[in-house]
Amino acid sequence: MRLELLYNPRLLIERIAIESQRRRRLGRLKNTVAAELKLGHIDSLELLELIKSQPPEVIYDIGANIGTWLLLAKALFPDARVDAFEPLKIHFKYFEKNTQNISDVYLHKVALGSSFCSLRMQVATFSDASSLLEIAPATEEIYGVYKDREEEVTVIPLDEYVSANKLPLPDLIKLDIQGYELEALKGAENCLKYAKYIILEVSFIEFYRGQPLFHNMVEFLQQRNFYLHAFGNNTPLGKELSQTDVLFMRK
Repeated sequence: MRLELLYNPRLLIERIAIESQRRRRLGRLKNTVAAELKLGHIDSLELLELIKSQPPEVIYDIGANIGTWLLLAKALFPDARVDAFEPLKIHFKYFEKNTQNISDVYLHKVALGSSFCSLRMQVATFSDASSLLEIAPATEEIYGVYKDREEEVTVIPLDEYVSANKLPLPDLIKLDIQGYELEALKGAENCLKYAKYIILEVSFIEFYRGQPLFHNMVEFLQQRNFYLHAFGNNTPLGKELSQTDVLFMRK
């Protein structure tokens, strides 16, 4: 135990409460497909729990990475179909390994945007931070992450891809694509007419050059009859906001 905790009972109690909360959150995933996830993987847990009364049957996981968010979603909604979208090649084998024993999971190896094109993915030194947008100084200064290389990817509007591949329309759309969320939603106007819930990562400062910020996302989705319902557990209180997960629900 750190010495300063012995001389500051209030701080000790706060630390104990934080650790207890962490254990309770992870404990809720015991005996599920998400049982091995770490705290950093379950930021959306409480947001997903909020929609359990009307569970989604079809989930689109946009920015699926290696499948950790998908595991969390399947822990809460084991009967849901999940269509995962991930364009970065280095993530494919890990995604397939993590989801190989889970049913109704389909990986689509494309990037999503507002129009058909080929773009250069800015692959970061921490691959989770890779983006179709240029990495801004804040990402380097705050997280120590910078561009490592580039990788060409195919970008397709979601509506066009869904129609061409005859995918079922989504009840829940999750997006975490490093500043490119608004472009993906612009190509998903038809899907948005059917979705009940949207979970996405929003930013309050520019981590990628030209990225939309929190207020831009709220405005876009309000115009399409979605309202901000809740902030994720990773939202700090009494501190400057940088990024967090949010849940939008259809009005």
